[in-house]
Amino acid sequence: MSSDTENHDHNTGTEDKIYDDLEKLIDSVDAEERELKKRMEKKNLNGVEKEANGCLAASKNEEFEHKSTINELEDESIKIKTENADKKSEEDNSHYDFKDSQNNSEDGKEELELSEMIVCDEVAGDSDEDDNKIVDATVENDKDKYERESKKIKKESKEKESIKKKYDKKSDSKSKDYSRKEDSKRSDKKRSRTPSKDRSSKDSSLKKRTKIIDKEKESKKLRELDKFWQTVRDDPSDFIGWTYLLQYVDGAKNIDAAREAYDAFLDLYPYCYGYWRKYADYERKNGTKENCEKVFDRGLKAIPLSVDLWIHYMGYMKSAYPDDEELIREQFERAVDACGIEFRSDRLWDHYIKFELECKQYSRVTDIYERLIATPTHGYLNNFECFKDYIKKYPKNKILETVKFLELRKEVLAEIKETEAKKNQGRKIDSGSDSDDMADPMEQRTKEENLMKEKMIASRLLIHKTTAEMVALRLPYEEMIKRPYFHVKPLERSQIRNWKEYLEFEIGQGVYKRIVVLFERCLIACALYEEFWTKYISYLESLESDDQEIKDRIEDIYIRACTVHHKNKPGINLTWALHLENNGQYDKAAQILDMLDSVAPHKKLIIQRRINLERRRNCYDRVCELYEHYISTANSSLTSILLTVKYARFVWKILNNSDKASEILWVEVEKINNVQKSSRLLLQLMEIKMSDNPMNILAVVKLIDNILNMKSIDIEQQVIFSQRKVEYLEEFGKDIRMINKAIAESKKYMKMYNDREKILEGTDTTCSGKT
Repeated sequence: MSSDTENHDHNTGTEDKIYDDLEKLIDSVDAEERELKKRMEKKNLNGVEKEANGCLAASKNEEFEHKSTINELEDESIKIKTENADKKSEEDNSHYDFKDSQNNSEDGKEELELSEMIVCDEVAGDSDEDDNKIVDATVENDKDKYERESKKIKKESKEKESIKKKYDKKSDSKSKDYSRKEDSKRSDKKRSRTPSKDRSSKDSSLKKRTKIIDKEKESKKLRELDKFWQTVRDDPSDFIGWTYLLQYVDGAKNIDAAREAYDAFLDLYPYCYGYWRKYADYERKNGTKENCEKVFDRGLKAIPLSVDLWIHYMGYMKSAYPDDEELIREQFERAVDACGIEFRSDRLWDHYIKFELECKQYSRVTDIYERLIATPTHGYLNNFECFKDYIKKYPKNKILETVKFLELRKEVLAEIKETEAKKNQGRKIDSGSDSDDMADPMEQRTKEENLMKEKMIASRLLIHKTTAEMVALRLPYEEMIKRPYFHVKPLERSQIRNWKEYLEFEIGQGVYKRIVVLFERCLIACALYEEFWTKYISYLESLESDDQEIKDRIEDIYIRACTVHHKNKPGINLTWALHLENNGQYDKAAQILDMLDSVAPHKKLIIQRRINLERRRNCYDRVCELYEHYISTANSSLTSILLTVKYARFVWKILNNSDKASEILWVEVEKINNVQKSSRLLLQLMEIKMSDNPMNILAVVKLIDNILNMKSIDIEQQVIFSQRKVEYLEEFGKDIRMINKAIAESKKYMKMYNDREKILEGTDTTCSGKT
């Protein structure tokens, strides 16, 4: 270690000496230049050229001397460093030490080469400038030469001073870099001398540390993802929270997390066509072709009227299957069949036409145009103009199928022949000769083409007029639609009213396909309004058709409404349960009612629907379980009483068990322990006892007596039940003594009631007199 330090100090001292010698050389050059300047000022103009030549020769000699001195210094430095390297290799006997010393010598050599280049450039620059001065001196007059020489010398002296400063800075930085390299190399040597076990332990600790850092980064990403997820789990209706989550996973390199987020969002908001596009593009970039196509299929099934999604899908199909024209054509047909009659579907038709033109299937283009001009769309005028341009541009034998072309040509030739015959007949009459002029074939063909073009356009003109009328009828409603896409924000009242009026108009027109398409368009914008779903279902049910397509559509509407957009709305879900029950799907109907009961507990309508569904499918044990459950968990005494009465009637009338029905009622009466509050229960209990067959008069009388003797009974209630006892015995009793006893008892209760009323009246009179 001490030897290394000594070598380093020795090298440093040698370098300092070299730098001092270089500075001396530069100072000497500067001094000589100053002397040259003084001598030139002293001499007359005639001796300027001779003096300049002498100076130039002197500067060249000095340059040679400077170079030789620098070379000597460089050789000396290299010699010193190689000696140091040899000493180090002998002391350490290590391959790595020798390599380090060799690197040190190379670094020193680079420094010397840099210093040599700087000084040589300076001297070479001086000599070149002097040569230029001599050439100029031979051309110009002596005075001008002298002035130029003096200016150049001043400029060169300034440049040399600046170069010297730069060189000093570079040499300082070089020495610092050199010392840093030496320190790092010494530390590397120390590290190389450490035992292998220590190195392996350090390496393992580094690996562990990097693993920990990676895990921390991953856990941080997971924590951020969990925060976004927690937001939407707490409030699934937070649309903006969902968009932040999707934005995060779209930028992260975790395809499983992205799929989970996109699937969850699109299950909740399937009408957001823009996110179907993003999901498909994400799968296209990061997933597989198969998954990308699955996403497109799901999106087009969820929102088949999205023109933008269809166009994006067709762009993908053309890039993924560029050579399969038939497949792409099938998908275009699927697209125009799904949303071709949508009012703003013109762009989709344009893409289809462009595709067929690229394939040079001109007859197919004609068929597409014929369908398009018969469809009332927003761009119907432009569509017809494009059709006319297309007819004019291409030959008719290309744009028409062979059969249609021959038929049209036959009609055209017949008309031409008839026209020519009339003309020739007129000529014969005028000229009195029967000679015919031979027609030019090219002119004849042009005439045929023009006439065929006119007939094709004329035959479609009537269709175009009908389309224009249809557009004119719908345009006021279409112009009122300001938000045709889905959003969670509420719609304006004017928008809702416009949709209702538009639907009524279209239903009045009576075209089933157009009505269905308009309802589907309406549901995209008004998906969060239950009334439009029920209106759609009511329209389809009003058709009273056994068509399976209509039945499937009704089922699909219920599924979309109740499982996506209105999960917790009782109205449409109860209607769906009745629809399923009507189709014999009892289990599914029961599941829907069970779900509604968990979402909106203690709703009387839902409770009655659940119980009555089980009764209608003869699950009587389940009916009893539900009644007992709802009675025990009722949130009010009134609900409990009403359900108990219904439960008793079910047991009495359906199960034909009057004793159990009476027991159910009496248990509830004792639990309430208030005759006035449980009067409905008591009256129902009396009705059950009076309806026994054979009639048990003693049981009815005993029940009324028990009621009259209850501690919680009021005098008014005693009057009522005692009168009821008298009426029953007079109608059905056979023992007159029992009847008379009941009459006397009723009179006693009546007298007690009257006495109480008189006391209350006297109290009221006294209070009013004092007042």
